[in-house]
Amino acid sequence: MKPPSRQLLTLPEQIAERIFAAIASGEYAPGDRIREETLTEQYEVSRGPVREALRILEKDSVVRILPNRGAHVTQLSIKEVGDLFEIRRYLVGAMVRRLSPRDDTVIGLIDVEVRELEALAREPGVNDAYLACSFRLSRLLADASGNERLAEILGSLARQTRRYSALGLATAARRKASARTWRAMLDALKAGDADAAAAAIETLIDASRDEAVRQLQAAATH
Repeated sequence: MKPPSRQLLTLPEQIAERIFAAIASGEYAPGDRIREETLTEQYEVSRGPVREALRILEKDSVVRILPNRGAHVTQLSIKEVGDLFEIRRYLVGAMVRRLSPRDDTVIGLIDVEVRELEALAREPGVNDAYLACSFRLSRLLADASGNERLAEILGSLARQTRRYSALGLATAARRKASARTWRAMLDALKAGDADAAAAAIETLIDASRDEAVRQLQAAATH
């Protein structure tokens, strides 16, 4: 394993990250239109980088660009949400199993983030901060796998499911359970048990999926 590297983002990638953050925070709801002219004014850029940013998000299925109708936030069915989490579960499990040769540098980086999660889980009303830290941990693990293509795919899946992961972490009880599972994964990695670490992360994704689907089903009946 090797420590994850940080690469500078292009302007369209930076804009895509900011649009994605707005979507993940609920500023845009599923089905909402994202207007290019609003973004060009907001970010003080030309339409070119904004259009490229929206194409980046379309690649990750975060938005859909419709002819003559512009970009809209994707509105996934409950089945599609469940399917995405299932795919992510299998790939993350495979990724974590690649971390078998213990790397103290990566373990140290993961340890810092897990401690942050545990601290956030003890505080009320910090769902956005907890979700952001969890997202950083997922990216850290993906980068540490040493498989760039796998990391890219998992990054896309994490972005596609982030809105729904937020539903799964909406309560203090769920965040505390999540933090305990991250700790179990870290302890397994420290012990050199990649299978136990993978099982912990799979449990984590299953729990997020189940809670997200439960909330989506409840909302659909109202």
